Amino acid sequence: MRSYRHHPHPTSFLLLLTIITTCLFIRTQSEVITLTSDTFSDKIKEKDTAWFVKFCVPWCKHCKNLGSLWDDLGKVMEGEDEIEIGEVDCGTDKPVCSKVDIHSYPTFKVFYDGEEVARYQGTRDVESLKTFVLEEAEKAAAKAQLDTPLIFVFRRIPILDIEATSLHGLETALHPRLEAIFRFRFRLRLAEDPFCSVMIKICLYCHAAVDA
Repeated sequence: MRSYRHHPHPTSFLLLLTIITTCLFIRTQSEVITLTSDTFSDKIKEKDTAWFVKFCVPWCKHCKNLGSLWDDLGKVMEGEDEIEIGEVDCGTDKPVCSKVDIHSYPTFKVFYDGEEVARYQGTRDVESLKTFVLEEAEKAAAKAQLDTPLIFVFRRIPILDIEATSLHGLETALHPRLEAIFRFRFRLRLAEDPFCSVMIKICLYCHAAVDA
C-alpha cells in the first residue's frame, strides 16, 4: 500500500508569510508614532507623558542623513511608559509645525502636558538623545508636581486632636502649641495613613518664614 504525504498548499505558506510580515511591520512601526494635524495637540496633552518629537520634511538632506536614527531611538525607548517618540512631516502637516515655531529641519522638541519644555541641539546619536529626553522628562514631571493647583482640604489630625477646615484655621489651632508658625505656600493632599490625615508638601518657591 502506498503512503501519501500531505503537502500544504502553496497558498497556505503565502498566507502565513503575509501574516508574519504584517505583524513585524506593525511592531516596528509602533515604536515611533506619526503625529498629524488631527492628532498632534491631543497626543502631546496626554497626562504625565513626555513626547520627544522630530520635525522634518522629505526633501531636506539633513533629515535624510538621519537615516534610521529616530526609529532606533524609538526601539531603545520602548518600555518607557511615560515617554513617547513621535514625528511630524512638516511637508504634509504645515499647520502643526507653524504652531510650534519650526523654522529649520530637522528640529527635535520635548513636550509635556501640552507645553514645549525643551529643544534638543546636541549630538545626533541614540545614546545622547535618550539621555536628553530622560532628563527632560524627569524635570518636566517634577515641575508639573510643583505647579499642581493648591488644594486646601483638611481632615481631623488625631495626634494633635485639632479640627481645621482651612489653612488659616489650622494655623490658628496650632498657634497655642507652637512658639512660632512658619507661613509657607502649601500643596495639600489627603493622605491614606489613618494616623496622619493630612499630607503637606512644601513648594520650592516658599515665602520666607515669619513669626506668627
